[in-house]
Amino acid sequence: MAKKPINHKERKREIRAAGLRLFARYGFADVNFGMIAKECGVARTLLYTYFKDKRAIFNEAVSEATSSVEAQYREIMRSHQSADAKLRQLCIAVFALLFDNRDFLCVIVDFLCEFRRKGTIPVDNIMRHTMGLKRIVHSLVVAAKHRGEYDEALDVNRATSLIYSQFEVAVLRLAVSGDAQLSDSIDKMNSILLAFRAREGVLRRFS
Repeated sequence: MAKKPINHKERKREIRAAGLRLFARYGFADVNFGMIAKECGVARTLLYTYFKDKRAIFNEAVSEATSSVEAQYREIMRSHQSADAKLRQLCIAVFALLFDNRDFLCVIVDFLCEFRRKGTIPVDNIMRHTMGLKRIVHSLVVAAKHRGEYDEALDVNRATSLIYSQFEVAVLRLAVSGDAQLSDSIDKMNSILLAFRAREGVLRRFS
């Protein structure tokens, strides 16, 4: 009987998933290829057929995650909704991504902390995605202000920082305390965006 052909795409996905499980369990720095091979039930040498090192496993996982959410961003931006509606939808998409990938989020935080301890910042998909998200948020706040959806006195840069800080709070609570609730994060963001419309919005009261 002929052997069933190997599905290399599926095997690569399994290796990546095993690596992420171990990164979440032990921390990125303490995982090696031998541990990943054992987790997958394959020879260590086989892993090199698919990934050159554990950083490559991590990078591919980040690329897959960011590609998926960036596709959502593009779809939102192409819609014919108001700028405020697009921003609300974008925020929900970001929060959903964070809450649906708690373990992976812990891996990313651990990975970035490791680089911070070494005194370096990795310029890769994580940082590009972070800056790209900030630019999208900023552009939507600008558009909402110009179209009269937000208060004309709104400080766009401070508004962008306030919105982005809510993503950072969610990341911290998910990765450290683990007590974050998706509904709470969305409600808080909705309150902030609603205040942008008010004559005495939050950014004016605290200026």
